Amino acid sequence: MFNLTTYQGHLANVDAAITTNDKGDRFEELCEYLLAGLTGVEIQARDALMAAEEIDLVLWNAQTEEVLKPFENTILVECKNWSAPVGAPALDNFISKMRRRSLKTGIFIAANGVTGDFLNGNNNNGAIDIIKTSLGEGIRAIIINRTDLDNITSLDDLRTLIKKRYCGLFIHKLFNN
Repeated sequence: MFNLTTYQGHLANVDAAITTNDKGDRFEELCEYLLAGLTGVEIQARDALMAAEEIDLVLWNAQTEEVLKPFENTILVECKNWSAPVGAPALDNFISKMRRRSLKTGIFIAANGVTGDFLNGNNNNGAIDIIKTSLGEGIRAIIINRTDLDNITSLDDLRTLIKKRYCGLFIHKLFNN
């Protein structure tokens, strides 16, 4: 169950982290706490290691949360607490993980967003171009950034954000509020 004080504590832990590993771990814990609060969502794995890759979070989606009905039963989540926007190679890697598992929807949480400028017509540069290309394959990755996380005060805020980001994929408004 979501508790605002607990959630704000997770945000504070992210801010207080010093080492790169600690920053990543605290960010994953924040994302895990937030997403696990949604109805029918269970964390099935964290930092799942395979031979050549790692998946930050693997969610089971029981399809009972209205906002997650367009998502498959398994949802991959990538968490990047980087000091700069995430570039095309990292987002392409995430999309490739989804593709290899025949998944069509995923969540990419990047503290400083991703590179590229989809909204202002500069849509052939950076990670944003990866999103555009993947849409042509029927693969949808919503992007959530730290500003989004800071503005969440309830699970209804998260539901609204997911809806906006998901629908925004189809009208080239990935980051409009």
